[in-house]
Amino acid sequence: MQKSFRDYMKKIFLKYSVITIALIFTLYILSLYVTFMVVVVKKNHQVNDRIRAIVAYEFSRYRNTLDKLAQDEAFQQVTEDRSRLLEVNNILYSFVNARQFKGSFVLFDKNGDIVTTSLYKGNVEALTSDYLMQSLLRDTDLRDGIERTVDESLFKDGQSSSYFFAKAIMADEAVQGYLFFFLEDLGRYFQHSADLVAITDRFDQAIYVSDQKLLSHAGKVNKHYLEENTATIDNNAYYVTNRTIYEQDIQIINMLSINTFKQSVWIGLISFISIGVVMIIVIYLVLPKIMRQSLKSVDSLIHFIQTPSKQVKTQAFEEFQMIQDEFLIKMDQIQSLMQSNAEIAEMKRRMEIKQLEAQFNPHFAFNVLEMLRYEILFDPQNASDIVVSFANLLRYNIHYGSTMVPVETDIKYVEDYLKLQKMRFNRRLDYTIDVDESIRDVKIPKLIIQPLIENSIKHCIEETAHLEIAIRILRKDDYMYMAVKDNGKGIEPDRLVLLQQSLERGTNDTEHYGIFHSHRVVQLIYGEQFGMTIDSVHGEGTNVEIKIPLNKGD
Repeated sequence: MQKSFRDYMKKIFLKYSVITIALIFTLYILSLYVTFMVVVVKKNHQVNDRIRAIVAYEFSRYRNTLDKLAQDEAFQQVTEDRSRLLEVNNILYSFVNARQFKGSFVLFDKNGDIVTTSLYKGNVEALTSDYLMQSLLRDTDLRDGIERTVDESLFKDGQSSSYFFAKAIMADEAVQGYLFFFLEDLGRYFQHSADLVAITDRFDQAIYVSDQKLLSHAGKVNKHYLEENTATIDNNAYYVTNRTIYEQDIQIINMLSINTFKQSVWIGLISFISIGVVMIIVIYLVLPKIMRQSLKSVDSLIHFIQTPSKQVKTQAFEEFQMIQDEFLIKMDQIQSLMQSNAEIAEMKRRMEIKQLEAQFNPHFAFNVLEMLRYEILFDPQNASDIVVSFANLLRYNIHYGSTMVPVETDIKYVEDYLKLQKMRFNRRLDYTIDVDESIRDVKIPKLIIQPLIENSIKHCIEETAHLEIAIRILRKDDYMYMAVKDNGKGIEPDRLVLLQQSLERGTNDTEHYGIFHSHRVVQLIYGEQFGMTIDSVHGEGTNVEIKIPLNKGD
């Protein structure tokens, strides 16, 4: 719960300001991510796809043409007698010149001698004297074809190659010669928008690299660039895309610099965070002024509610003016209803008290008259005393006046009442009365104790050989305690629970009308927190106590 509406609005304003900034920041991060995916990742993938498509196509053309020419009759014959050499040269030159990836060709006979080639003379001598090349021709079965990287330093004078395709020329299941295609520098013949590109075989040997810094000391493409999505080369960050032409075991690695993007991201983040912090500080500083201006109408309405007046008009929006007008109307209605309800409640309270008081008269009169009927027959003098005492009681009950009487007055009434009962029951009934002298002038409800005494006699005298009733009225702090205790049969536990629940509810569902009468009168006069408590042990007796305040009364 907030301390005030002002604090609540302030926290809400700050909260949603921060949430708005956080949402904008999230959208900014999301936009950076989308931009990175489109500008860097997608572009790099597209470049990789284009390079892979070119490489796959060109390599497949070299392989397919090699397979076709290895079965060509002209190539089979030229390795034997050179009679169709011109035809073979035309075929080879036409093929390599038509390719996007240019290459050089070498045709060997079965003895390893060169039949025809597009290599320069110096490169031919280097090739024929190269131990690895001679070992390849001598020891390798080239009938199924072979392709691999080659040392670029083997070629000079403007010719170079890093990869070759080779296959044996067969005739009647016999090797007639060997045809080689040496790919020239691929970088001369295709354009790409990547910053760095590498093409490798399945052993990570470089077929082509756009920059020598991609190579390790072993002459292979650095394995780190083949396994990670990002790489740092010479303090420059790159996004890496590495895909394989699966049917050819060729890997295409292309890299796109993200240095500029990273710098833009950091500058944007720092700027955004700085702006966000400044915004929050500014909002926090100007918020009190905004709240004062915004809540003027609320403050005016609160002031009006605290000191309502029909002559005062709040400086407010029309909605607040409507609330003020409705408030005045409702206040008039509430005041009218409160006045009416107070009058009705007071009338009801007085009527209920009178009704409860009236319940005593016929009940007590019936008991006295019953006793008088027997006393007239057996003891006329005692009957005469009973009539005098009964007349005093009736006069007190009917004509005394106010509902509230001094303790002294009510105790005299109780003494007259007990005197009558003593006349009736003689030695079977004894009683004691103990009243604190300091409270004899304190006013209490009339006839508040008598019903408790009557209840003890009614329910205990017939089953008790000698009934003793002790009446005590004491003062404790600011409260008066009136107790009526007897040594009668007590109340069964189940009935005691029902009686206590009846007193708590304020409705009488038992036969103890006298107890409920006194309890209800106390609550009507002093409030629901006061009233009666009952303690009873079955077979030992009952103690009923009434608690009322000393400084409150009607």
